[in-house]
Amino acid sequence: MKKTPKELALEVISILNKRNQNIIKKRFGLIDGTNRTLESIGRDYGVTRERIRQIVEASLENLKKSSQISLLRDFWRTAAKVLQKTNGVETEKGFLEKLVSILGVSPSQIAAIKFLLCLSPEIKLEPETKQHKSFWRRKSLSPAHIANIVSKIEEYFQKQKRVFRPEEMMKWAKQNISPKITLAELEVYLLLSPKIGRNIFGEYGLLQWPEITPRGAKDRAYMMLKHYRKPLHFSKIAERINELQDTKAVVPTHHSWLKKIQVQTVHNELIKDPRFVLIGRGIYALRDWGYQPGTVADVIKDVLKHAGRPLTAKAIIRQVKKKRLARDTTIILNLNNKKLFKKLPGHRYTLAHSASKPKVLEI
Repeated sequence: MKKTPKELALEVISILNKRNQNIIKKRFGLIDGTNRTLESIGRDYGVTRERIRQIVEASLENLKKSSQISLLRDFWRTAAKVLQKTNGVETEKGFLEKLVSILGVSPSQIAAIKFLLCLSPEIKLEPETKQHKSFWRRKSLSPAHIANIVSKIEEYFQKQKRVFRPEEMMKWAKQNISPKITLAELEVYLLLSPKIGRNIFGEYGLLQWPEITPRGAKDRAYMMLKHYRKPLHFSKIAERINELQDTKAVVPTHHSWLKKIQVQTVHNELIKDPRFVLIGRGIYALRDWGYQPGTVADVIKDVLKHAGRPLTAKAIIRQVKKKRLARDTTIILNLNNKKLFKKLPGHRYTLAHSASKPKVLEI
């Protein structure tokens, strides 16, 4: 039976004296999974944090030079294979989660896994900076090179000014990062950026964008309709937004994606937002889709003005339905308003020259 990471760790440090073993256990969370600070460990022994730091550093060096280190070769080989799948770089959390899964151990083993990795001659944990989040890398990879790639991706988003799924970015990535870059590797770089986030639909963009960090119900409704691609009643919009909380495939970047939303809140916010058009009784569409606000008569007038010539009732109905949710009978009823529209031979209609403000004739 294979040993767990914790069992391996305890066996490796067994060559140290008892005090140093206990210090290593406390420092790396090998007792209960909680890493103790240098200062708190120092208080246990009545020494300074600097002295504890020296003991930890010396103990690790001794372990790296000892014959016991050979016990870790299979573990390191497994870790190297995982890291190679993303060309030698992985987020801190992602790498540890993958190792837990592959090794078939519980998350309680993460502290021991991190300790075993810190003894590796080939793998290094890079701490978080203003340029990037923390990540594991092959020691042959320059952290500056990785930070430069993250910066390039941020600049790309700033220029494009829109969200992307990773697969949409692959052509650009092969030209600007590496011809051999994989989708998995690109996603690691996206996750390493402190300026880039991911929404609940699996799209990436700058954190400051409402598509990534929504500001209220209206931004969430906009993104939901954009992906649903069909007009919906505001109650259904609220229902579908709340259903997004159960999405398991994608972890949202911002907690606001997970807030429960009230039905009336959706209606109250959408009616005031110019990105949405109320096209029927409580039914909203995106203005980007070509829908037009106003009464059915307003839309008919706009259709005839843009056509610049008389149109058949059938053609008018077809054009109105592209801009407004309306029944055929409602459109015909409005066409029969002689103050607004004039019927010509051949069942064609044009604008009445004396067209006044239309009366609302909705069904």
